[in-house]
Amino acid sequence: MFNKIIKILFIISILSFNLYSQNIFDDFVKIYNRNGKSYKMSGTFTDIKDGKKKVNNFDMIVGKDYKLMYLKNNNTLFLANNQGFFVQSRNQTSPLKISGSYVVTGAANMNDLMSINFTDDYKLDKVVSDEEINLVKKNRSVPYAKATLKKIAGGYSVDFFDNSGKALKRGIYKIKDNYFNDMEFYNLIINTNTSTICNISKIEPSSSSSAYFRSENMKMLFNLFK
Repeated sequence: MFNKIIKILFIISILSFNLYSQNIFDDFVKIYNRNGKSYKMSGTFTDIKDGKKKVNNFDMIVGKDYKLMYLKNNNTLFLANNQGFFVQSRNQTSPLKISGSYVVTGAANMNDLMSINFTDDYKLDKVVSDEEINLVKKNRSVPYAKATLKKIAGGYSVDFFDNSGKALKRGIYKIKDNYFNDMEFYNLIINTNTSTICNISKIEPSSSSSAYFRSENMKMLFNLFK
């Protein structure tokens, strides 16, 4: 009887452990997706390389399945959606499609990581601890094969890996005003002394239709920003 009770308690502890770890993922996704609502944001991103800083201003429109960032300093749009990842300057006639795995630093690296849809792109692979889980991509189109999500003081960190387990990039997501309004992004392949820090200072609801946020409409999408 005693052994049977021990086995039952052991099974319950395993189920509770897995449930708590799944809750970590669900809680992260809920904050990351801003409850599935569309927003227009403004802020700055700062490139830091070997201690030297360069500050850039941006506006961004975020929906359930797209992210559009406008860099004010150089009149450039970055679009991430289910078509892929695109960049276009105001004087270009058509956008350039970029593979996330080749993006190196700065705004492109930041947008690459911010464009990830964790709900559609990843699933739970392994529970490491009650504050750390391993994720694996759901389909071949996701640029990073694996990821490790950790709960840290004030937020979460996510390390992204290739199929061999080589670390590629890292995102630090800090909770401010209930959402990830302070983020840090690192490219682990090139130089760990290079980082991009994103600070969101203004948020307002957006009523823009998701149908417009397509690569073929990027020239028109400049009109959303003054």
